[in-house]
Amino acid sequence: MKFRFLAPASIELDDAAAFYDAQRLGLGQQFAMAVQDSLSRIARFPESYQRIGRYSRRCLVAGFPYGITTSSARPNHMFW
Repeated sequence: MKFRFLAPASIELDDAAAFYDAQRLGLGQQFAMAVQDSLSRIARFPESYQRIGRYSRRCLVAGFPYGITTSSARPNHMFW
């Protein structure tokens, strides 16, 4: 399954990784890996995450205060 972040979400993802790297070297990479792990889990179990709307679900990013929102109305798109 391929995913695509919406443009604002993609920018925020890059900004968050840079912020974490500024806090501690390597933390941005840990953040990026946690996001990738979340995407892998979503691909395997897309219906297993908390509903946050009629067509939306949210997968929390482990260890960081972020979530990835998916929408059955817009398959393969991620909202940050």
